[in-house]
Amino acid sequence: FYQYESSGAGSGFIISEDGYIVTNYHVIDGANSIKVTLNNGESYDATLIGGEELNDVAVLKVNGVTGLKPVVLGDSDSLVVGETVSTIGNALGSYSFSQTSGTVSATGRSVTMSDGTVMNMIQTDCTINNGNSGGPLVDQYGRVVGITSAKLSNNGSTSSSEATIEGMGFAIPINDVIDIITDYMQYGYVTGRPSMGIMVASITEQYQSTFGWPP
Repeated sequence: FYQYESSGAGSGFIISEDGYIVTNYHVIDGANSIKVTLNNGESYDATLIGGEELNDVAVLKVNGVTGLKPVVLGDSDSLVVGETVSTIGNALGSYSFSQTSGTVSATGRSVTMSDGTVMNMIQTDCTINNGNSGGPLVDQYGRVVGITSAKLSNNGSTSSSEATIEGMGFAIPINDVIDIITDYMQYGYVTGRPSMGIMVASITEQYQSTFGWPP
């Protein structure tokens, strides 16, 4: 038989001195192993602490590392159209620490993702390439205000009936997911969410005779 292995690359940012890292859920979804490379070039194995597809956010933990320099978080609710922002990430999976700048084009933009999920997004004209997913969107003071997550694309079509899409990138507002991130860091799961459990079982003759079903 044939065994196929593949790998992918994305971006992330350090949120604590002891090695917690934030990225997009779709960056690590389905991964059997995760490796994090820091800005000094050193690579470490990372553990997935928690994540969710709905909000496209995940928290990783690099063990055995201390004294890291975390990012400074900003207030995404205070962003205004026209404000200068920048992205930093692993563009194309090969060009680490690539930085692009632009402006906030819109806030509170409803964007339908490829799986049909509708997310609240910051729209920016910063250049975003494959590999930038999970990286920080920072304001003019270097504070993280969003998580770079998506860009619109027409798959490179150059037909006259379909215009080329440029300068439409999107980031998850940090205020929308910071409580989720801190819950994963503190508890390993998101608190305060109601849940309902349903158990499905086959109705056997023994079950019917024991519980008198059907009535």
